[in-house]
Amino acid sequence: MQKFIIKLFLFTTIITIAGEVIVRIFKLTPDIPHLYVDHTGIQRYIPGQTGYYSKANSKWEVNHYGWLGIADVENDSIISIIGDSFIENMMNPISCNQGSILKSYFKDFGFFEAGRSGVTFIEAMQITKLLDSTIKPKMHLIYMAEDDFYESDATYRFKDRMQLNLTSNTIVNGELKAPGVKKLLYNCKVLYYLYLRFPLFVNSKNKESHTTAQVKTKEVDVKSINSILDYCRKNYELEKIVLVLHPGTSKTVETMVNNAGFKSITLNTTGDEKSWAVSSSDGHWSCYGHHEVAKQIRAYLTTHIKLNATKLKMALNK
Repeated sequence: MQKFIIKLFLFTTIITIAGEVIVRIFKLTPDIPHLYVDHTGIQRYIPGQTGYYSKANSKWEVNHYGWLGIADVENDSIISIIGDSFIENMMNPISCNQGSILKSYFKDFGFFEAGRSGVTFIEAMQITKLLDSTIKPKMHLIYMAEDDFYESDATYRFKDRMQLNLTSNTIVNGELKAPGVKKLLYNCKVLYYLYLRFPLFVNSKNKESHTTAQVKTKEVDVKSINSILDYCRKNYELEKIVLVLHPGTSKTVETMVNNAGFKSITLNTTGDEKSWAVSSSDGHWSCYGHHEVAKQIRAYLTTHIKLNATKLKMALNK
């Protein structure tokens, strides 16, 4: 019996080591940077980390601000780009980031990206406050889906995400989910591979979405969204913010955000025969998708915001 246990242990060890080597060589799981919660309650990445997304050839790197992506703050006219995993954009090279593409259109402006998987609408609004106190952007572009309103309402509690308690009108900060377990998973690639493939003990509601993104549809909760927008109207500088609404956003939500005082653009895939998605199982934008999005942003900024080479001017029309 003792010999059998020893042989089983050795066999398991060899298989685990072999699996670890295979997963790392072929990049079968994404490297995920570790988070910390800053003094404002916003979750950011620990600076200096680097890694690869699944099967990617280009590295991602966390800048000293705690974000992935572009951080061009040398220019006096900075435009921030805020969002969730679509802006985090681990699955594409940095040349396909919104900041990189928009910079090619508006060379006299600096672009600063603040994206992280799981960012809710209300956390995006809090990020605008953080950036206003540090790098002082002239404008914020918040990329969001309709579900980001739902995930901002603490009535539907997501413990790992920042939300708004609509009863007390107070921000509820998110908590880091099992940081010890995450560290083990992220460092032992074969375990993380099994976790992603067989999530038997993971509540899908609270599972991170670095690797997949699908279009979701829920009935519009008019009361909840209006309450969130009313809070924003009283607590943030809306005149500096443009909401970039994902394709499929309902006309009801479009009308509500505009009535609340936001400027907005709703992205449109109509007439595009090629999918914007990375794959049929991953709705994140591919490089092609990011370029198509940036084209629509360029048209909006040029036409409605009157963006020119020397200054930012907010038009009265939305």
